[in-house]
Formats: sequence, structure tokens, C-alpha cells
Amino acid sequence: MSIQLAPDPIPAAPTPAPKGIFRLPARLRKLPPRRLTMLVVAALIVLWIVIPTLIPATDAQAAPIVIAASTPTGLIWFAVAVLATAAGLIALGWRRYARPSARKRGCRSRLVVPASLLGLLFLWIIVPWLLPGNLNRAAHVAIRASSPLALLWFVLALIAAALAFIYAGQLLAEVLAARTRRQRVMNMVEGQIDTGIALFSRERQLEYINMAGRFYLFQDGHLIDEVSSLIGRAQESSSVTAQSFTVDERLRVNVQAIPAVSGTVSVIVRVLQSDADQNTFYERFIRRIVHDMRNPLAAIIAHASNLYNTPASEAAEWQGTARTIENEAQRLTRLVDSLLFDARLSFVPLAAERLDLVDVIEDVMFQHDERAMREGKRIEVQTPPEPAIIEGDRDLLVRALGNLVDNSLKYARSGAQVRIVLETNAGVYQLRVIDTGDGIPPDYLPNRIFEPLVRARKDGISGSGLGLSIVKKIVEMHGGAITAESEIGRGTTMTITLRRRG
Repeated sequence: MSIQLAPDPIPAAPTPAPKGIFRLPARLRKLPPRRLTMLVVAALIVLWIVIPTLIPATDAQAAPIVIAASTPTGLIWFAVAVLATAAGLIALGWRRYARPSARKRGCRSRLVVPASLLGLLFLWIIVPWLLPGNLNRAAHVAIRASSPLALLWFVLALIAAALAFIYAGQLLAEVLAARTRRQRVMNMVEGQIDTGIALFSRERQLEYINMAGRFYLFQDGHLIDEVSSLIGRAQESSSVTAQSFTVDERLRVNVQAIPAVSGTVSVIVRVLQSDADQNTFYERFIRRIVHDMRNPLAAIIAHASNLYNTPASEAAEWQGTARTIENEAQRLTRLVDSLLFDARLSFVPLAAERLDLVDVIEDVMFQHDERAMREGKRIEVQTPPEPAIIEGDRDLLVRALGNLVDNSLKYARSGAQVRIVLETNAGVYQLRVIDTGDGIPPDYLPNRIFEPLVRARKDGISGSGLGLSIVKKIVEMHGGAITAESEIGRGTTMTITLRRRG
């Protein structure tokens, strides 16, 4: 008799249940595999352990069923036959579950189940006759039942166990098939993603890496020294650390190390520029710069021509025109200054010195305090009582922090507050610029807002789109990181993280 359980369909890629003599009820087939497995195990425990205690025993035989071997050879044969039968039933469930795919491989797969059944018949019927000590045709193993009720229970328990082994084979085939599909999908996805992903343990041992990460982070089979140092800084500071590296002459990537509470560090690698998009980047850059320069130049030319047509007696109009020319010229000057400064960061090294971050904050506050008062806004500074000593370029740090404060004041409404907060935390300095402005749209967070030529707001407020990218470059040159948190209508928090020095 061929007994078979129909497997549960796999959600990702359902496999038709093969036809057989025995099928689970539809309600049971809808149960998740884990719940159905627990139900089968519970049923077997009840059938093999609980029910025998309820069968009345006789004086001659305490147990409902007694299995006795006449010789050690018979005992070995019986144990081997039972194990082989269990393995055969599991294989039967496996093969019946995989029957649709086996049918495609030809008729040889169809012979596996009949061959297994013939092998079990040979093991249970022919082998006992060939064992030594069987001249009198005595049974090697005797099974004695204490009562007809005990015999009925034993037969039902054997049938239930056989069905459980068949179901185990089907479940094993289902689990392995699902695992194979997931692995195939993962391999396909990893091959298409150009973002490198890696996970390192507390001891900086590699635990996982995709193909792109192995290409970017390893050279000649060894982790790049700069990446190893970046991971170490992330672990020591317990903060997100990022740095840009040149993989080769045509490829530059940004590596971000993100520490976890458990001590592990996840590394994300993003391509910054390659030959494929270099021309596109420069074309977009030139178009944007030409557009931003054209507007103030057109305004200057237009208002300058108005001076020729304005009578000398109209002093107020002359003053308004001159004021417009001055504002547009200053706007053009700021744009050119940003371009030159951004170019300088790529070639001029840091003029590092021992300095106090509190002094940097005071310089920035004095630069923007008068403007804030004039616009009806206020700047608040919060610093620790002790010095915050680091090694850095004072001018660059003032420029970076000044850009953040300038943005906060620029996009904040009258009456808004801008707070500069310096905190010491876990061996690092965290410098926050907190405003109560309109916020940054979620599409630009967390990293897009720091890309060159990206502006989150285009409502007529002047800007080149280079300010935050310059800030990010300056912070990374100092071995630090910058993050942005924002909520529309409630404000923005820019956080600079820098390592402490003695």
C-alpha cells in the first residue's frame, strides 16, 4: 500500500500536491507547516505514550506490547530494518513531493519509489530467512500483544508513525526547496546591486559581504587599510563614521561604518563617481552653474541699462536700481566663492592645529548674531564648561559650522531660534545646529541633501547647492561624520561628530 500526505503549498512558488491514496483534510492543509508539525508531534505523543497507559494490563504481561529478540543477530536485524523503513518512508514523502520536477528528468526517477518498496520487502521478508539460527524457522523477533485492544492500538500507532515519516520527508523537501529559491533570489539580487554591504564582528572579522562589497573593500584578498581604520574609529566612537576612498583611477566610493550596540559594525559602500557617470555629472554641474550665474548677470545688465533711461532727478529709483545691482553682484560673488572653495578642498591639505571647539562656536556666533537680530531671529549657544580640544583646521571648521548656521537662518521665519549645542559623548564631540524652520523633505534624507548641487527648497531663496556638500567634505577631512534629522514644519537638526583629542 502506498501512503502519502499532500504537502502544504509554498507561498513563494506553489508546487501542486501529488495525488495519492491518503490526503490531509483541506482545513489541515491550510495550516502553516510549523503549526502542522507541532500537531503531528502532539498526536504521536498521545498515541505512543498516553494511550498505552489507558489500556488495561494482564497478569501475564504488564505492557500492552512486548517485543523480544531470540538472538543478538535478530535484534540487530530488527533495529536496522526499523531505521531503514523510517528512512524509506521519509524518502517516499520527499519523492512524492518532488514528483512534478522528477517527471521532467525521465523515467529513472519513477523507479525510485518501487525500488525502495522492493528493498524494504527484501529486508523484512527475505533477510530473516538468511540469518543464522533459523533452521527451525523460529522468529528472530517476536511481538506479543496482551489483548486484542493492545494489538489494535499497536497497528494504528504504526500507521500513524508511517504517515508522520512521510510528512517529515515532504516537509524537509519543502524547506530545502524554499531555501534554494531564497538563495537563488539572493544571488540574483547581489549580482544586480552596486551598493556594497558588509558586516563585521566585534573583533573585525568578516561575517557577511555581497559581491559589490568584496570588490570595493578588498584588494588582493585583504581588507583595505583605510576601511579597517574607519571601522575601528566607528567602534571607538560608537558613532556613524564615513569617508571617501579612491578604489582606482576611475572609481571613487563613499564608505560608511555604522556601529551596533552588540559591537558589530555594518559597512555600506556607495559609488560616488565613475567613468559611466562622470560626463553626466560634469554636464549637470556646468548647466547648473551657468543657470545660477546667468540670473544675477541678467539682473545686473537689466538694471544697469535702466540707469541710462532714468532721469537724474529721480534719486529714489536710482538708489533702488543700485541696490539691486549690488545684491545681485554679491550673490554672484558668493557663487564664485563657493565654487573656488569647493575646488580648494580637493587640493589644499589641512592646516591642522590644536584648537578649542568652543572658540570656533563663538566665532560663528559673532559672525551671524547681528544678522539674526536684524531678521528678528536669535542664536543660542550651549557648550560644556571645560575646553573641547581637537586637532583641526580652524578656518575650515568655522566655514563648515557657519554654513550650517547660515542655512538655518536663511530658511527660518522671523522669530525662529537657532541653537548651537556642543556635547561630549563616548569619546567624541557632537556639535548640533538645531533650528525651528520649515524642515527638509524626507526624499532628501539622510544623504541626498549633502550631494553637490542639490537644493531641497527652490522657492526663490538664493543658493548654489554646494553649501552642505562643502560642510560634509570638511567634516570628513577631519575624520568625522555629519547627519541630518528633520521633520516638516518642526525644524532640522544637523549633527557633526568629531573625535576627541587629549
